[in-house]
Amino acid sequence: MNSLQNPPKLSVPCKICGRNYFSYIGRPRYNPDFPRCKENDYRILQCQYCRYYFVFPEIDLTREEWQKLYASNYFNACHKTRWHEQLRQKERVERLKLILKHLNVPRGRFLDMGCGEGLVLDQASALGFETYGLDIVNNLSPCHGTQSQFYWGDIFQAQFPDDYFSAIYMDSVLEHLTNPLETIKELKRVLRPGGVLLIVVPNEDSLENDVKKLAYRIVSESDTYGRIKPFYSPFHIQGFTTRTIKVVCRMCGLRLLELREFGGKYTFWKDERFGTKAFWSGLVLNLIGLVSIINQRQIQLLILASK
Repeated sequence: MNSLQNPPKLSVPCKICGRNYFSYIGRPRYNPDFPRCKENDYRILQCQYCRYYFVFPEIDLTREEWQKLYASNYFNACHKTRWHEQLRQKERVERLKLILKHLNVPRGRFLDMGCGEGLVLDQASALGFETYGLDIVNNLSPCHGTQSQFYWGDIFQAQFPDDYFSAIYMDSVLEHLTNPLETIKELKRVLRPGGVLLIVVPNEDSLENDVKKLAYRIVSESDTYGRIKPFYSPFHIQGFTTRTIKVVCRMCGLRLLELREFGGKYTFWKDERFGTKAFWSGLVLNLIGLVSIINQRQIQLLILASK
């Protein structure tokens, strides 16, 4: 990690813990499709207390620009094979079972925030939930999410009543938002007491990310940071660690039920053709993933919390 001996003290507080002492990490990769990015001299910083990663100054893309970006680029950039789709389906089933295991209220309303193509909504509906999907763009497939109510916008625009949902699901969404703490507080407001909130975010302190940073140094791009990628898919503008998540739950008054790491142990050879560049890349990442299981620094974090 590249940090300054005297970390910068900014006039703005950390969005998670409110402190204002930060370590300088590096600069994001710039996308030529966003020529004005370089004008703002973006940097990636990390809060020294809660280990929250963020881009400074705050990215100034308009809502319409973000919507256009995700509508045209995000899902098209996802690499999917039949095996990968089966794996994701298995993950969805296991996560919904985990929600049911901790649920202390009847199976009422279920919210998928950032519902994407609607696959989670279908599975939750099959389990007896009344399903609601929410996203800033409508990427619902004609085959999925058709039995659900869909809200086009953000969680604040939806204005759901207090204590409205029995369960809330948010996979790979929080790292894209500019207001993480306010978002979690709003989700808590609309969650029933005894309901369950499930969140999945990347683990920015994973071993894989450290290896990527080392690779940048080897190719003489030591100031480039390979974790948060605000201008390249998957467009992450902030990053979380186990420490950050614990502080978030405390700040929002949520009861943390489970916090686990996962990922990095998939059988990559089922997903890539032997001998291709993607195959050899998958082999290297798989080996890193196996080591990350041992030292508990896997690439994803799964959080279960209750009101």
